[in-house]
Amino acid sequence: MIRPPRGATIAPEQNVIAGNVIGYGATSGSMFLSGVVGERFLVRNSGATAVVEGVGDHALEYMTGGLAVILGTTGRNLGAGMSGGVAYVHRLRPELVNIQSLQGGELLLEQLDRADLEVLRSLLTEHAERTSSPSLGACSTTSRTSRPSSSRCCPATTRRCSTLARRRSPRGWTPTAKSSGPASWR
Repeated sequence: MIRPPRGATIAPEQNVIAGNVIGYGATSGSMFLSGVVGERFLVRNSGATAVVEGVGDHALEYMTGGLAVILGTTGRNLGAGMSGGVAYVHRLRPELVNIQSLQGGELLLEQLDRADLEVLRSLLTEHAERTSSPSLGACSTTSRTSRPSSSRCCPATTRRCSTLARRRSPRGWTPTAKSSGPASWR
């Protein structure tokens, strides 16, 4: 947890609280940062969870797992080479997401579903408790009645795995074919 000193009058979304390559190669754990970070945030993250007020260029590059919540602005080239994990980004500007990944269908920008909202609410609550961040009031996803202004950014492979997990039966994977042979993974 990183936050300004208690009583500081600096707005977190306007305060650079940490430098470049924060969370590089992280495999587990969680980070709650009440402020903006520099470039290359969570590059090669494979399992950590992080909540931050804003990020610089090239955030989430080559991310293979984990979860990121970005409450403020992003730099350009978000999600380049991202092959796993999920990012919830408040007021995401699609033109700042890696264009090749979007055009190639490798990276998806989606509305939040109920499961996403529950995860996001839980992380925002923990972020508020740990950092005392005043900027959470601007994030309408904290309200159960308002329409979320955050987007889910994830690789297409992550979406396919989530879909398969939802079709799971109590005895294992539910095959799409009606044969006694191996399950079809389409």
